[in-house]
Amino acid sequence: MDLRQIRYFITVTEELNITRASEKLHISQPPLSRAIKELEDELGCSLFIRGKRHLTLTAEGLAFKRRAEQLATLVDITRSEISEMQNGISGTLYIGHVDSNGPTLVAEWIESFRKIYPNARYNLWCGNVDDLTDRLKAGLLDLAITMTPTNSELLDGFKVFSENWVAIIPANCQLGKSEKPYITLEELIDHDLIISSRRSREEEIRNWFRKFKKEPRFVVKTAHSSNAAKLVNRDLGIALFPASVAKNISASTRVAIKKIVPEINVDYLLTWDNERHPNALAVKFIDHIRKIYGINES
Repeated sequence: MDLRQIRYFITVTEELNITRASEKLHISQPPLSRAIKELEDELGCSLFIRGKRHLTLTAEGLAFKRRAEQLATLVDITRSEISEMQNGISGTLYIGHVDSNGPTLVAEWIESFRKIYPNARYNLWCGNVDDLTDRLKAGLLDLAITMTPTNSELLDGFKVFSENWVAIIPANCQLGKSEKPYITLEELIDHDLIISSRRSREEEIRNWFRKFKKEPRFVVKTAHSSNAAKLVNRDLGIALFPASVAKNISASTRVAIKKIVPEINVDYLLTWDNERHPNALAVKFIDHIRKIYGINES
């Protein structure tokens, strides 16, 4: 298999129609169909179920799609690194970030970095810390904004931000109607809870409630905090997330936001794979962020 076949395959998965895919690739249908058939023969399986008007990915096709996209990304990263070596500080920086305050941080950083290195380009990817760690180790990201707890055996990095946890509560329930700006863990223990789907995050929140000798009721786990307010708005539970999640909640959403006491904080970190030296552009970006926060390299 070659890169041409992989890019053809990715385009067909996006269109799920040979005619539209061939138009997008600016080639005729026969060579595109032949390339996909050759790929299937080499893999020894069918990647698509052929319908009269559209294609459907098989289970093998779905698995190969994920790998094909990773391979295409790695090729793009490699080209960017080679370009940097030849042309100085330019190319594309692949940055991942968590949901919560990640978008705000990365936008601020890119804004100031562009003033110094205007030829740099950026490819952003959002996910939870487990996903970001996997992509850093796979070489699909140069840098990532993660949150504690992180795996220090896999990643290097430094703290860039800290904030407290809050409870997002249905406005029409008794806790939501209370005028108190805070809520205690004891008040939360008997309620249905909505939390992050991150594996280590669930265990962390579970530990908050151990002293009450009760098991918290996690009714919904979500990878994206942007879903939290929508779920709470429908009275599906109380969401526990970092305070910055509240920034993205519409004023029309029927929720109350209260600080959890005793105060519990979460740290944000700029991280990278500790087994792979960052490329020239990533090093410049790391140094730029260190200067912003007055952090000396240890």
